[in-house]
Amino acid sequence: MSKRRMPFLAAGLAASLALAGAAVAAAVSHGSTASTTINVTEREYHIALSAASAKAGSVTFVVRNTGKIAHRLSVAGAGLTKPVSTPTIKPGTTRSLTVKVAGGKLSLWCPVPGHAALGMKTALKVAGASATTGGAYSVPTSTGTDTYVWG
Repeated sequence: MSKRRMPFLAAGLAASLALAGAAVAAAVSHGSTASTTINVTEREYHIALSAASAKAGSVTFVVRNTGKIAHRLSVAGAGLTKPVSTPTIKPGTTRSLTVKVAGGKLSLWCPVPGHAALGMKTALKVAGASATTGGAYSVPTSTGTDTYVWG
C-alpha cells in the first residue's frame, strides 16, 4: 500500500468508528428506562428531598447526613416488594441508594430506633404505571406506629 493512501484509509476508519459509536449510543438511549437522582438531606429529626416527585424507573437517592448523629434511609412502596435501606450514614458523610420503582407513593424514613417517631419521615410521589404487587410496613411513631400500605 502506498504512503499516499494511508491518510485516507485512517480517516475512513475513524469516520466509520465514530458512526458506529453514535449508532450504539442512540440504541442504548432509546432502550433505557427513566433515571432520576434525588438529593436527600438528613439531620435530627428531619428529612428533606430535592424533589417532591419522580418518574417511574430507576431512582437514586443521594443521602447526606448533615446532623450530629448517625442516620439511615429506608424506602418502601411504589413497586418495591419490601423496604430497602442504606447502611448507617455517619455525620458529614453521604451514601447512595438506587431502587427501581413503579407509579404510586414512596415512603421514606430513618429506621434508627426512635427517629421516625421524632419526625424523620416523608413521602415521594412517583408518576407512571402503578405496580401490581403491594405490601405494608409499620414505622414506629410517638403515638404507636404508622403503617404504610402500597400496591
